[in-house]
Amino acid sequence: MLKLYGLPLSNYYNIVKQALLEKGIAFEEVKVPPSQEPDYLAKSPMGKIPCIETPEGFLSESLAILEYLEETHPVPKLYPANAYERAKAREIIKIAELYLDAPARRLLGHVLFGAPLSEEARAEVRPAVEKGLAALGRVTRYGPWVAGSDFSYADIVLLHCLGLMLAMVGAVYQWDPLTAEPELNAWLQRAAAREHSKALREAQQQAIADMKAGEVPAS
Repeated sequence: MLKLYGLPLSNYYNIVKQALLEKGIAFEEVKVPPSQEPDYLAKSPMGKIPCIETPEGFLSESLAILEYLEETHPVPKLYPANAYERAKAREIIKIAELYLDAPARRLLGHVLFGAPLSEEARAEVRPAVEKGLAALGRVTRYGPWVAGSDFSYADIVLLHCLGLMLAMVGAVYQWDPLTAEPELNAWLQRAAAREHSKALREAQQQAIADMKAGEVPAS
């Protein structure tokens, strides 16, 4: 049985967990935080979460894990069948990761832990996110899913990256980008209404509440 290492605080952990759930793959959760301890670095070379333990060994980096799951458990498929459409799905994934999630992460320490926010970050993050949203709008089709007619990894990644971004920019700028993005907003409502999406969001919100209350996550 596969083992998934990480915590529900992490949107990347939730990306991999949703992929496992959508595919109906049996797995065991091992709740651990990121770590630079040698034992964990042997599993995840950068010490990040998530990573998975497979019969062949450990894998880290969410996109590598998703590719592994697709090849080893091809049904139900979470990539389009056509080579070009698969590449477009990966393009959407990278836009979500690099141009929505990554800029918003500069606000994470401030929003979750009260760390000082530099004026540089405050000035730069919103324009970067606006640029990322514009790029996303050029490649998505909402037909009804972001990469076409079928729910895919692109939807899973965008759902969890968008969730983090919206929380961060809402807290810092009192800004909801979706007011100007009706198609994206409608897609988000569809994606968030899925059974596994709802369960993962509830678990993440509980983990955030526990962290703020000073509780240690169960291992």
